[in-house]
Amino acid sequence: MNRVSRLGIKQLRIFAALLKEKNLSVVANQMGLTQQAVSANVATLREVFGDPLFVRTGRGVMPTVLAQEVAGEVNDILSALDRLVDRAPFDPAQVVAQVNICGADYAHYVALAPRLSAIRQQAPHLKLILSELQIDAVAGKMASGEIDIAISLPEYVPAHFPRQSLFHEHYVCVADESSALCEGVVSLDTLARQPHVVVSPARANLQGSADGWFEQRGLQRNIILSVPHFLLVGPMVKATGAVAFIPSRLLPCPGLKTVQLEENASPPGYELIVAWHPHSVSSPLINWLIRLLAG
Repeated sequence: MNRVSRLGIKQLRIFAALLKEKNLSVVANQMGLTQQAVSANVATLREVFGDPLFVRTGRGVMPTVLAQEVAGEVNDILSALDRLVDRAPFDPAQVVAQVNICGADYAHYVALAPRLSAIRQQAPHLKLILSELQIDAVAGKMASGEIDIAISLPEYVPAHFPRQSLFHEHYVCVADESSALCEGVVSLDTLARQPHVVVSPARANLQGSADGWFEQRGLQRNIILSVPHFLLVGPMVKATGAVAFIPSRLLPCPGLKTVQLEENASPPGYELIVAWHPHSVSSPLINWLIRLLAG
């Protein structure tokens, strides 16, 4: 049998106590053991180290040269074990780390940007990397640790990943502030015939999230431009005289006004969540960031 396998935490604590007290009965009282139990553990230590370790004297015991040599290492091991199970309370001000948060431009803009001041104030040494949400790669990148947190729609992250709902968002139709569409109630039929700008962050194509909503009403809209980011919509709508659906939290948007649709109709909204990998469930830093984002 490997000698190390016979060595336990109790023996190491008895070893450290004897180095300090140099008396078996004192150590036994301190540790709530009988003197015979202390002697039995010392016998195991002697077999493991192949050395007497403690020699009896008239007043107790005296550590051998080997015992004195390994004393520092034994104390280091015991200190490491204590730190392992008795961790200091999490203090963001002491954190020196880097966290990668992925999301669409909209998610970074509405969910993260308003919290950055609080994050910087509370964790001044924390560095953040904001990256684009890549739908097809997000699960793998979170599993590998390349991404720590995702701000996303629920369907873009695996169902078993822990998550926290941030809010429910709805869409509003917008046009250039000078457009006649902004002056009255617009029918969906009229709206469908207008030139449309859509956002396709995942795949570059002339498709948008509201297509199905129009099709359910027997309408096909006239999409003339697709952009990858919501923050591009405003300039593109003004430049083309088109209309677009944008999340309500992006308003007010300079140069744009909302278009009132018949019966206040609008495409289905969505839930925005913050998600993290199961291996980060016990991370004080990740949990702290999640609480800030969801606060």
